[in-house]
Amino acid sequence: MRNEATVIGAAPNVDLRGKRDTEDSIDRWRRRIFDVTCLSCDHSERIYVEPGEDRFVDHDEKNAAHVVEYVEVSR
Repeated sequence: MRNEATVIGAAPNVDLRGKRDTEDSIDRWRRRIFDVTCLSCDHSERIYVEPGEDRFVDHDEKNAAHVVEYVEVSR
């Protein structure tokens, strides 16, 4: 689908499709619950993240080579 908007000076590879799946600024200040699973060794846990906090599980920080998936399960 082509967007008919014209932007002066834009490169031909610029995506002009509009807003993507991003959170609203108000949503950043809510509590979050994540199920965290290591895809490399099957370690899993649930973490609670307070508003404004960026949190990683200790397993993720200690095992940089592992692939860890964060899935938000509740707001």
